[in-house]
Amino acid sequence: MKAAIVRAANQLCIEDIPLPVANDYAAFCRILYGATCTATDQHIISHAVIQTAYPTLLGHESIGVILECGRKVRHDKVGDRVTNTGVPPIPELGLHSFGGGYAEYGLVFDHTAMYEDGLSPQDMLRYTVGPRVPSAIIPEDIPDTVAPMLITWRETHSYIHRMGLKEGLRVLVIGSGGNGLSFIAHAKAAAAQMIVAVGSANRASQAGLCGTDEYFDYRDSALADQLQSLAGAGFNLIVDAIGTAGQMDRYLPFAAADAVVGIYGIEGRQNMVLNPFTAPHSFRFYHDGYKEIEAHDAVIQSIRAGFLKADLFYPMDKPFLLDDLHDAFAMLRRKEHPKALIQMHPADQ
Repeated sequence: MKAAIVRAANQLCIEDIPLPVANDYAAFCRILYGATCTATDQHIISHAVIQTAYPTLLGHESIGVILECGRKVRHDKVGDRVTNTGVPPIPELGLHSFGGGYAEYGLVFDHTAMYEDGLSPQDMLRYTVGPRVPSAIIPEDIPDTVAPMLITWRETHSYIHRMGLKEGLRVLVIGSGGNGLSFIAHAKAAAAQMIVAVGSANRASQAGLCGTDEYFDYRDSALADQLQSLAGAGFNLIVDAIGTAGQMDRYLPFAAADAVVGIYGIEGRQNMVLNPFTAPHSFRFYHDGYKEIEAHDAVIQSIRAGFLKADLFYPMDKPFLLDDLHDAFAMLRRKEHPKALIQMHPADQ
């Protein structure tokens, strides 16, 4: 089968590798589509911010359909569409894996069955061939081309709700990529009192359709004055979807008393700088991450209610084929869309 492998820095290849081998707790899947985790994927390719071991199998936002189940799999069945399918590391070929979702076939693992059977964490790691996010079944009414967004939406939903998102809060979102737009949509679904976002000028329309009340170009010289005029008593939640070192200092002056501030993005994590004295009040810094799978049902509900719309993130009718993955990343570098949809098999297969 074909799979995407980063052989070395800036060396992305589509190569033939053996089909993954399922074990007792694994289900073998035909991978249908994947979405780019735009910044993370490009960091893995460039070796700039995320310095994973090479060579590594790329892609961690893929969905597939189960073709065969291991003998101890009992919470999934043949024909189920599932999230988080990919190729685990292949030690005999020296291949590491950062999801391995850009491939024609992959595996998912029945974590629930392993828990029920009393496996230790060490045994679970042996069966899953390294830590992997539990999969979840995709309901029939969620189209194949929408389903890859479940991963991004679940991560961001879990993160911002763990920060304390609820009805009536004033929310400031920094960033207009896939994660920033997702935070906006989650805040809208939660009935936030006000949603303000700061990002690239060309994403204003998408941000508005996701739910912003006000949107500003991060390069606007009058940004501080504009935010001050809206802040009132301040923003209750400030979430930075980019994470450039020192960037939050620009927005802390607009934090409400006891605001919660979170830096979700990873751009500057290796040398992060944050000056708490730029805030007018005490605030809480959120640093407890997310648990993706806990948000599955809530995200499904938001899709059905129309708050989460995949076509605001990538063109659903024009996916890139796996062989054209380089073209997808070229498009992302041109910032034409926040994400790209990758189709693992040609339509005639």
